[in-house]
Amino acid sequence: MNTKFTLDYEVVDDIVKGTLLQLYEELKYTQKKKETDFDNLSDFQKEDYKYDETLLEATKILLCYYTSQEERPEELMNL
Repeated sequence: MNTKFTLDYEVVDDIVKGTLLQLYEELKYTQKKKETDFDNLSDFQKEDYKYDETLLEATKILLCYYTSQEERPEELMNL
């Protein structure tokens, strides 16, 4: 049985916005955690750190696109 449904653009935007906010908070937390013990990380963890750093920057850009200034985390208010 196939069920067809449609979503409004606003609903999709809200889903994307919520997911980006969650991803941003998770990445920010893991980056801070890894920074405190960076010298003790293994090589692959350091590579992950650099990848996550790039992903965090990309997430910031997308958050600024999908959110109004009031909806952004405080540290992103002026972007």
